Amino acid sequence: MTVMAILQEVDKCMRCNGCVIACKREWGTKLPEDIEDVKPQRSVVKANQRLAIKSNRRGDMGPFVRFTCWHCPDPPCAGSCPFGAIVKQENGAVSVDNAKCDPAACNPNAGLGTPYPCEVGCQRGGYPKVGYAYQATPDVVKMNKCTLCNGRAGSDAQITAVGGDPDLGLPTRATAAEIASVPEKKHEPACVSSCPAKAMRWDTRENILAYLKDSANGYYDPVTGWQGWVGSGSIYWASRSRRFTPPKADPFIEDHVTPMASSILSGSRMLLPTLFVGGLAAISARRAKNEEEASLTEGGVK
Repeated sequence: MTVMAILQEVDKCMRCNGCVIACKREWGTKLPEDIEDVKPQRSVVKANQRLAIKSNRRGDMGPFVRFTCWHCPDPPCAGSCPFGAIVKQENGAVSVDNAKCDPAACNPNAGLGTPYPCEVGCQRGGYPKVGYAYQATPDVVKMNKCTLCNGRAGSDAQITAVGGDPDLGLPTRATAAEIASVPEKKHEPACVSSCPAKAMRWDTRENILAYLKDSANGYYDPVTGWQGWVGSGSIYWASRSRRFTPPKADPFIEDHVTPMASSILSGSRMLLPTLFVGGLAAISARRAKNEEEASLTEGGVK
């Protein structure tokens, strides 16, 4: 079996969210039912979705980056699962067996705020999410994450219109020769096949890395050693015009630390003002805390 990967060329992404909707349709994930379902939470990627598209800079002006499981070469989430429900597949996907996943037995203290082992084990911001994930079982708590459409992409047993199939007259980006050589190319993940901007590509990891390292494609400069891509495992991101930080799932990191890091990497003229204002804010916060502690001490409160 061939190790596959997804490359997002972020300069092409227009944030239509077609990939997010296609993923929800493909896997029957739970739709929002009230305001609590759409309120900002701890993470960008929630239990009822497998990926999200979000700006990597302030002001929601792009580049628009895919937030999802990285499908690590040696995924820590798999090692942390006590039931062996998370498995690294030969095709590169980190899959989830929902029949084995048992959050209640895994963490009986979840209601007290104790996190689940798979969420803690993830080194990429906690992409495995535990909650009410699926539309068909709205009262059942399960872990949900991107699986590269494992079990559907490249599987003749589960042909879907989203992935495409030449035998049924459905569109596919791979030629017959490519499919014969790499069967996994026959059915693209729902996010890839649904992208109208062709911002994502589904190919062997070897081919994607070769594409990124070919200076003719604009993502690598052999003279300076500059590379305009990040990623590992089976997910990669690339930009010809910007350097950006690898996406995390924590909104504080994405809304505050990442924009500053992106400014540093790109040499933005806003760098010094940002650092200056950030420093003043930190000094002000510390001064307020010191004054509060002093007033409590003077008032006899310790």
